[in-house]
Amino acid sequence: MERQLRTILAMDVVGFSKMMADDEEKTLQILTKRRELLDGIIKEYGGRIFNTAGDSVIAEFSSPVKAAECAVQIQNKNSTANKESQDEELMTFRAGINMGDIMVAKDNLYGDAINIAARLEASAMPDGICISQNVFDMINLKIRVSYEDAGELELKNIGRPVKAFHIVPCKGATRSIQHSSETPAIKIEKAEAGSLAVMLFKNLSNDQEQDYFCEGLSEDLISALSRYKKLVVVASNASFSYKEKNKLPKEIGSELGVRYILEGKVRKLGPKMRITASLVAAETGTNLWSNNFDTTIDEIFDIQDELVGTIVTTIVGNVEKDHIKQLSNSKPENMKAYDLVLRGLEHHKRSSVSAENNKKALELFNKAIEVDPTYARAHAWQCCSLANNAEWFPEETKENWMEDALSSVNKALELDPNDPEAHRIMGAIKLQFEGDMDTAIFHHQKAIEICPSDTFHIARYALLLVYLGEPENGLEEIKKAMRIDPFCSDLMFEVHGTCLFWLGNYNDAINSYKKMKIDTRDSLFYTAASLKKLGQQEQASDILKQAINTLNMPIEKFLGSQPFKSDNDKKQLMEILGTIN
Repeated sequence: MERQLRTILAMDVVGFSKMMADDEEKTLQILTKRRELLDGIIKEYGGRIFNTAGDSVIAEFSSPVKAAECAVQIQNKNSTANKESQDEELMTFRAGINMGDIMVAKDNLYGDAINIAARLEASAMPDGICISQNVFDMINLKIRVSYEDAGELELKNIGRPVKAFHIVPCKGATRSIQHSSETPAIKIEKAEAGSLAVMLFKNLSNDQEQDYFCEGLSEDLISALSRYKKLVVVASNASFSYKEKNKLPKEIGSELGVRYILEGKVRKLGPKMRITASLVAAETGTNLWSNNFDTTIDEIFDIQDELVGTIVTTIVGNVEKDHIKQLSNSKPENMKAYDLVLRGLEHHKRSSVSAENNKKALELFNKAIEVDPTYARAHAWQCCSLANNAEWFPEETKENWMEDALSSVNKALELDPNDPEAHRIMGAIKLQFEGDMDTAIFHHQKAIEICPSDTFHIARYALLLVYLGEPENGLEEIKKAMRIDPFCSDLMFEVHGTCLFWLGNYNDAINSYKKMKIDTRDSLFYTAASLKKLGQQEQASDILKQAINTLNMPIEKFLGSQPFKSDNDKKQLMEILGTIN
């Protein structure tokens, strides 16, 4: 009997037996309609239903990401259907997802992995999704959702506790959402002369918790190298996506459109570490340069400077030492603060995943400031965590939290006027909370000038240009971001679609939104508006209802979240959405 690794999605109706007892015929009519919805979405996401019994559906997927995306869309659209139905026509589902080794017999599947998925479904909340630890590990930061820790579950007829999580609507920061595609979303036609990809440095230490250091070091190198204008450095989201992929330099170079690849390894033992770095010509796989650096955490910035200098010199010729110094990140006076910030960033990136991550991030940034009050990065990220905290815990947040956040980011810029994140954060605050367009523009442009490889900065700036009434310029900026990160995050497709909408390219806007893994506020409302402009009234109405009901966001509230400079733009959008029946 053949064995395969599969992801299993199990779903059934909440309170089905009671519904059947009350009205069998009516219940079966509702179930038939909802099954059309479920079956269509499962097929859309590449799943195959292999077992049904009464109200239950069990489907297999080759990808845990696809299974989770499918479950999220089913619950969102079923929730919308419920809100548009009479009380006697409501139907609610639970979902469970597990991944494991299963046995294949003709068209059916068997095994413990399936049983666990079914038991997780029973542990899910109504309208909810419960996933196992192994699924969480595979989808974390790859789809736009958050999670609540369900703990160790004692599942019926399962001989061991199963660590599980509940999927909940996304909160907090979404900056670190990674694209899950196996290949880039767009093709890069030409590799520029100074194009470079910095791969995620490998952790050779026995301690997996040191992964945060390798990621932080790699990110810092990307930031520093991208400041040299003769280099085109691809975004970390793109280069880090090859972490689990066994591809040759030539393949990576072709997909990312780069001529050079920087690879590295870190072995850390206590305060000492060995960093091995190699610069490879992508086309030939030739090793152009390699070196070992035996160092300590206190000397890590000197090593970064040496790496940057060597790479720049190798690729574009001799560079004066003082110019290389300008490429360096700001250095803390106390290196313990640097380590605390890296640890904090590891949690901050997951602040959209769970509330506890944000609390931990804020705690670590606070500690970094205590250790070294002069470290700008600590103050900048403290500001972000304060904002996330206000999102996650409004009841625990001080009324004057914004004053504290502004104080933090102002302090960061005072200490280091060239910190790109501090500028990006300040720009966001000025835009969203004060409506100060001019100051927002300045800080967004400054962030990009300092760190041209950061596609998050570019995407946010492109959206700002839309609000300014310059969608054509926004489109040019987002195209730049897509070149730097050809894997293209959901945010990039979202902004790309919004630019196209305001340029009147409604079909192309819809197609861009369709490439997103998970629907968002903007993608749903702008898709509805695009369909309306194309004369597709019925489809526009369906999408608008989904946006309003799933997100609990009336049209007026959505428009309030769009800080247009011109009232005419807001009125135009209101007229389009308001005429959708």
